[in-house]
Formats: sequence, structure tokens, C-alpha cells
Amino acid sequence: MPTLEYLLTPSPEELAETHVLFLARHALDSSPERKAKYGYHVTYHAIMLNTLRGLGFRVTPASEHEVLFGPLDFDFLYAIHSHAIFDGHELLAPAIAAYRGVPCLGASASSRAVSEDKVLAKQLAASLGLDVAEHRIMQPGEVSNDRFSLPGSWIVKPRGGIASDAIVKVENEADWRDALTTIADPRHGGREFIAEEFVPGLNLTVPIVEGFPPGSLAVFEERGRPGDNVLTNEAKRGLNSSYKSAPYDGPGAEEVLEATARMVAEMSPFDYARYDFRYDPDTRRAVFIEVNIACNMAPASAVYRSAALHGIKYEELVGHVLTHSLRRQRKRQKQPQNAR
Repeated sequence: MPTLEYLLTPSPEELAETHVLFLARHALDSSPERKAKYGYHVTYHAIMLNTLRGLGFRVTPASEHEVLFGPLDFDFLYAIHSHAIFDGHELLAPAIAAYRGVPCLGASASSRAVSEDKVLAKQLAASLGLDVAEHRIMQPGEVSNDRFSLPGSWIVKPRGGIASDAIVKVENEADWRDALTTIADPRHGGREFIAEEFVPGLNLTVPIVEGFPPGSLAVFEERGRPGDNVLTNEAKRGLNSSYKSAPYDGPGAEEVLEATARMVAEMSPFDYARYDFRYDPDTRRAVFIEVNIACNMAPASAVYRSAALHGIKYEELVGHVLTHSLRRQRKRQKQPQNAR
């Protein structure tokens, strides 16, 4: 079980020698006006910035990817979801960091591709024997066909979306017309969407923090809107009260822990992540939905609350994640060329 003995803390030398670039959409502005528009993500980014500084690191905040193309004046890139709209935006930071030889929070760009592409993640899960929701890619040509529909209940969402953005529940032809209108909205920048089979039941999520014993963090249940229990962007941003979460050890918990262990073995290293499932108690079906690397780690998140059950303070968890990431990458960089 994770106790204080597993926690890594930055050494005085690491604090003195490491200049952190904190790249996040709201890193430079946590004003009340911005909070009113974007919700809790603004608060989260401000908390994370202050926590990194509180640990003793020199930290420079930035909100745009352009900073990665300028002079190298940092030693570690702490990049979290920036909510950019172009496809592959979560791959850009680790790819540039690797090219420029700078340690970066999270997985390599190739592993991030699996995480950020919901179709690739499902294909990996299926190859490991996990149950995945039936799904299909929504091609641009289908979007212009206002007669398109599929029988049954579906969730339509961006193929590379984050924070449940632009999710639409579809059950009839009228719903399909609304969904196709959403897909065609210019604000989505022409991104592909997927239609994913709606699986009734519970939202179960498995937090993983590398450096802690496997399976030691509790499964959490996330409760969504009444009726279908779908998690929405508005609720995750704190703009309504439908989102709730709590530790869960009921039916399905062991199944999603075992499924997550299979995925982790294929995707590590990634520092920390969250694996999401739907579990139908009636059919006992545990269905893999997606994996989120460098996901929300705010004080209210399942990742932190699961660690807090073991007496781990918030700043300790952030310090552990950054130190683990920094040391594993610097160790790799110091390997002799013929050992790679």
C-alpha cells in the first residue's frame, strides 16, 4: 500500500538546478472573469502553479505552444491539458521536448497518441482481451448527410476530445441531426468524432501513480447527470452540481483493476494516469472507455483523493510525480550511447 515511504521528494540539488516550464491553458490568468467562463480548470491550473512554486522549483508559466519553439531556458516541461482544438495537440509538447532533449511530464509522444486517440486506445485494449464499446469513426462525408443514423443508443464525442467536451447522447433520428450539427460546428476545427455504443451502468475510474505499488490506489466511482449517468463537460468544469465521485469497492472494482494492470504493462512509463470504464451491474460487463495520461490532478480529482486516503498531502503527490518523472528521464539520458 502507498505510504510515505514510497513518496519521492526533490533533493536540494534538483530544486536548485531545475527550471520548470508550466504549460497550461490558464497558467497566466486566473481572474474571476476567466473562472466564470471556463470553470474549475482555471482554479486547478492556478493551484498547480502555486504548488510547483511552493515545492521550491523555479517555475515559468506559459499558455501557448509557441513557447516550445523559442530559446531553451528550462530544464523540465510540466505540460498538462491545454485544451487546444487541433488534433494531436497533446502529442506536440512531448515530441518537441524529446527533440530538444528536455524531460517532460508524462509519456512519450507515441504512448500519448494511444491515450489521446480514443480509437487507438480501444484497439490496444481489445488486443489485450478487454471488452470495449462498439464504436465507429464519424467521417466528414457523413456529417453532411442529414439522414444518417444508427439504431440504438450512442455517445458521440470528439475522437481526441478531453474533459467530456462536445459529448452528445443519441437515441433517435432527431438526436442524430443534433449530433451532426455539433460535429459540423466550426468551433471544433474539423476534428473527427466517434460514435460509441452507450453502455448503461457505473462510471469507474482507476488512478495510477507510478512509483506506488501496482493496484494500491482505490477505484473511484464518478456519478454523472441523472437518468443516463453520463459525465458532461459542464459538470467537470463545476458549472453544475451533477458530478460526484467517491471510492468504490463494489462489483466490478476487481475487474477494472485487473484490466488496468494489463493496459499499464503496455503503456508505461507515463508518471500518472487514469483509466476509465463503464460497468453494467446487470450484465457484469466491464467496458474500457479511455485512458487519460497527465489527467486532472486537482485536489478534487480521483487521482489525488485516492492518494489522500493513504495520508498523502497534495503537495507531496505533486512533488512525487514531478520527481519520479525527472529522475527516470535524467537516468535514461545519462546512459552510455551503446547501452541504448
